[in-house]
Amino acid sequence: MKTKLIFSTAIAALSVGILQTGCESRKKAEAKYEADSLKDDKVAYDTAYKTEQIAEPVLAPSERHFDTAVKYLDGKEYKKATTEIGEGIVAIRNEGATDKGELKAEFSKSVKHLEQLQKLAREGKLTSAELKKGFWPAEMMVTHYAIEKWESIPEFEVKSNDHLRTALDGLERKTADSEASIKQEGKKLITETRSLLKTAERGAGADVQKARDDLKHQTAKLKAYIRKNI
Repeated sequence: MKTKLIFSTAIAALSVGILQTGCESRKKAEAKYEADSLKDDKVAYDTAYKTEQIAEPVLAPSERHFDTAVKYLDGKEYKKATTEIGEGIVAIRNEGATDKGELKAEFSKSVKHLEQLQKLAREGKLTSAELKKGFWPAEMMVTHYAIEKWESIPEFEVKSNDHLRTALDGLERKTADSEASIKQEGKKLITETRSLLKTAERGAGADVQKARDDLKHQTAKLKAYIRKNI
């Protein structure tokens, strides 16, 4: 009788162990399946929607220097602001160096004005608001050059459209503090251009070709908007 009891207990313990092992195996399998599914979803997400991710703004070197100078002026650190304005002037000359078109004379005039602002900063007589107003026209012209660079590409290439996206981002930043009507017009043009870019890259059939053709007219509108407001 005692032997039977011991045997029954052993069988019960073994059954419980088997059940526990089975449950643990099933849980591990379920966890692995869930992990693999999430991994597959992530790969699909990264592949299909990579271009939708929000990237850090790409600032032109001149923009970085002028933005830093603005902060120094707010803190009354005129010596540092003067240095940053100087670096910004060097950078913006390089960014506009290839221009041979209608904005060349206007660009040179804007750079000379920046040199005058640098002198005022050295004397401790420049405000951040005055600097913002002073570098805005030259920066807008640099955006104009960036759009022209995209237009000069012989064939429509998706990989080259980042140049246009960067120009649109820059234009959006540069018009953020402008008058309401200027800001509103710029925002409308930027939104329309981004929409056309998306269709041109991801659309289908006739919509793609139409969007590509419309982009040529749209960038002409953007340049006209810049020339009107510099």
